[in-house]
This record gives sequence, C-alpha cells and structure tokens, in this order.
Amino acid sequence: MRLQGFLYAIATACVFGLGAVLIKLIAGLVDPLLFMFLSLLLGGAFIALFLLARRQSLLPALSRSAWINMFLLSGLGTSLPLVLLVFGLASTSAVTGGFLLQLQGPAGIIFACLLLREKFTWKQGAGTVLLMIGSIIVILGGTQIISWQTGIQGDLLIFISALGFGYSFIPAKRLSLQIGPLQVSSLRLFLSACLIIPFLFFQSSLIKVSFSWSVFWILLLYGLTNFGLGYITLHEGLSCLPAWASAAILQTIPIFTTAFAILLLQDTLSFIQIIGGIIAIAGGIIAVSGEAFPKRFPGISGKSLAEML
Repeated sequence: MRLQGFLYAIATACVFGLGAVLIKLIAGLVDPLLFMFLSLLLGGAFIALFLLARRQSLLPALSRSAWINMFLLSGLGTSLPLVLLVFGLASTSAVTGGFLLQLQGPAGIIFACLLLREKFTWKQGAGTVLLMIGSIIVILGGTQIISWQTGIQGDLLIFISALGFGYSFIPAKRLSLQIGPLQVSSLRLFLSACLIIPFLFFQSSLIKVSFSWSVFWILLLYGLTNFGLGYITLHEGLSCLPAWASAAILQTIPIFTTAFAILLLQDTLSFIQIIGGIIAIAGGIIAVSGEAFPKRFPGISGKSLAEML
C-alpha cells in the first residue's frame, strides 16, 4: 500500500502543478476569488455525479467529531487559505508567494507529529529536507531577478495561508479513518465553496469577468482536475500514507508546475532548476524509503476509487 499511496500523492502533485499553470493562462481575465469559487463547485459536482453514478451516498452518517473535522478541513484547511492566498498574491511577487507557500509542507509535517503523534526515521526526515530544498531551488531558479521588496501584509497573508494548507492534512487524515476518500472530497469542496461566498461580496473592487470560450474551457479543466481529480487522489493517498509523508511528497508541486509551464507556456528551464529537480527527486526517494509505512489504515467505511472502478 506504500507504493499505491506514493503514486496517489505524486498524481496529486502533478495535477496541482498543472493547476498553477492553468491559473497563469487566465490571469487578469477573471476575478481570482470567483474563479476559485466556481472551480470548487465544479470539482464537487464532478465527484458527486461520480458517486451517484456508482449509487454511493453523498452524505454519509457522520459522528459529531467527524463533522467538526469536516468543517475544520473545509474552513481552516481549504476556503480560508484560498482566500488569504488570493489577497496575499495581490500584494506580493509571484516568486515570494511561491516560496512562502512551500512552507505548507513543513507545517503539515510539524502538525502531523504534534497532533497525530506520527513518527518518521532520521533517514526519512533527511530525505524530506532535501525534497523541500530542491523544490525551493526550482522556484527561485525560475526567475532571473528576485526581488524581496514586497508588502509585508501580502507575505503575512500567504504565510498564514501556508499554515492553513499544512493544517488541512490533520482533519483530512482523521476523516480518512471514518469515510471514503470520494465522500470526503465531495463534502470538502461543496462546504469550501459555500464558505467562500461571503468573501465575494466584501471585495474592494467589482468582480471582473471577461468571458470567452477559452476561459470557460480552462475553468472547466481546472475545476475537474485540480479540485476534482486532485482532491480524490489526495485523500486516497492519505488513506494509505501517514499525513507527514503526503505533505512531504506534495513538495514536488513546483517540479510539475515547471514541467507544465515548459509544455504549455513555452517557458525555459534553467540549469539551477534542473539541479533543484534532481535534489528534490532524490530527497523524495529517500523520504519514502526506509522503514515500511503502515498498510491501508483501518476503519474506512467508504470505498476507494480503485475499488469503485
């Protein structure tokens, strides 16, 4: 199950990396908060339709603690970080934002160790550190001029956003012990979309939308991949791996973002990014090696994606 969980986590990083490039394609054409709201709805609807087609319950019987974790996951772990990220990126550079957002990995690992009592070997810890260093090199190596003269307010918002994304692994892991990944993903997306609605009406400027068929297809692709398929594979991986391992593997997102940027945006790859990618891949291999991870965690009432297919 370790290999299966690793493949799910890598697939998640790949899809999230594609999502970052898709956002660049429509930058300035659609209000980013509205774009996130619609994408969450599309992703949730995609998973809900899949569950209905398989005659699975959309709203499983959950205990009180499970509902608390679901709202923590949707609020503190999804909608609030997304809102803070949108407003933070408006006040800082993309390079600084990408660098700060990578702190979600260390935050997730620290939260997993403190709140879930998860443990890892020194070898796995060293591999995780290498993975993070390599990912940061990929980010910083993608620009010729790095300016750190950005607004402290924007940096702070993205830093808090990264903490929120890191914390999301905790309630997500706890929920993976009670219900299936598909149901967790569907509820998470729908609740997150609902929680974003109030922020749409409290923006300082009017919502900007420049509709075209290209915008429509990018929105559809982003919603189905980043928030649909991506969240399914994320929760599938969490049902097979410790939360710290999932958080560490997702540090490879910049590598996939760079790869898709080369394919879709004709960006160039610098030598330092190649070095960073090699370091990250080597660190990832070390991080998932060593002592065997636990098998699929017991107590999951819903079916996995593989079982349903």
